[in-house]
Amino acid sequence: MGLIRIDDIKPGMILSSDLFTPQGRFLLPEGAVFTHETIKTCKAWGISAADIAGLDQNKLGAARLKSLAPEHISQSRLLIKPFFKAFDLDHPASREIYNIAVERIARKISSGVYSELTRLDPDEIPGPVDKEQQSSDSGQTAISLVRDQSELISLPDIFFQIIEVIGSPFSSAVHIADVVNKDSSLAAKLLKLVNSSFYGFPSKIDSISRAVTLLGTKEISSLALGISVLKVFEGIPEHVLNMEKFWKHSISCAVFSGLISSRMGSLSEERFFVAGLLHDLGRLIMIKSMPNACLKALIMSIKENIPLYQAEESFFGFNHARVGGLLCREWKMPVTLEEMVFNHHEPDKARNISEAGVVHLANILSQATLPEIVPEGAFPGLSETGWDSIGIDPSDLLPIVRQAEKQTEDIVQIFLDRE
Repeated sequence: MGLIRIDDIKPGMILSSDLFTPQGRFLLPEGAVFTHETIKTCKAWGISAADIAGLDQNKLGAARLKSLAPEHISQSRLLIKPFFKAFDLDHPASREIYNIAVERIARKISSGVYSELTRLDPDEIPGPVDKEQQSSDSGQTAISLVRDQSELISLPDIFFQIIEVIGSPFSSAVHIADVVNKDSSLAAKLLKLVNSSFYGFPSKIDSISRAVTLLGTKEISSLALGISVLKVFEGIPEHVLNMEKFWKHSISCAVFSGLISSRMGSLSEERFFVAGLLHDLGRLIMIKSMPNACLKALIMSIKENIPLYQAEESFFGFNHARVGGLLCREWKMPVTLEEMVFNHHEPDKARNISEAGVVHLANILSQATLPEIVPEGAFPGLSETGWDSIGIDPSDLLPIVRQAEKQTEDIVQIFLDRE
């Protein structure tokens, strides 16, 4: 038996255990055979998945691949398998993520989008990857790096006003609306975001005060904070990091974080959205300070096919997640945001494992579904502790991916000022 998402259940499938509604009401007995009508009834009661005899979600994942040309599936597996080196593919969630990635790549191959996953070619970069030189390449601790760079970054005044709003228990809807409206560009982006497919409000939200009323003071403040930070990072060397791809991955991670937290029943999707958006800020700080050393770490990640954060640890003794978390602390961002950024590669080390686990999973899903914009070697493996703490099922992953695909491009247009 296995838990199968309701959208994948077909007439004739058999329940392997009693089925209850989310409210605890008994609906169908073990052994019941699904019909078109009972499937409709389950959906009407808000049931997202059911135990089905003889099936599990991974078998269905493999079945989805059979609808595609075998040569495209084979090519997809050849392309994507190396990036799953750090994954335990016997784990149900890891296997489902792998199946989703294979399917997505195969569909792109069949539609002619691409035939290969392009990466930075290490052989085209002058100079060897010399671990013996790592101390002279970095020469800094994570905290000294953050403090040196944060002094050079000119944050907009509105950033500090938003931090004040978030930290004050007396902030009102009028207060945050007044603060945001001082920056017309920020206000415009915030309204576009609130009116995007990520929220799907039935009618247009035409003012910041209305947005605050619908979402809450802290939620709008968090979104405004995330948007304001995007403005401050310029001058990143293009040969080290493609900024458009960087922000697209960050936005994708933000969308996944919000959707995963929603699936968990979180009342603060915005906080997770912002954590996903800012999760890789540490990379920007590191590249601004030591671009050549960061390039060497990236080359090492690709040549040895290991996750980038592990290559960074080998070179510097710390990784971009730690740097990003320390930056959040230096800028006096909310502690929960700092924790999620700091531990997004190792959620089992966080004080709140489930919160860090959300961003951890979101980052992996973003990389697995958009591998063409990820410059590094192998994807970070899935933390089983982080996964278990979230409390969702592998059957939830494909619906989350489908929702994210619809919403990410919409939000990319907003954040990157595309019309």
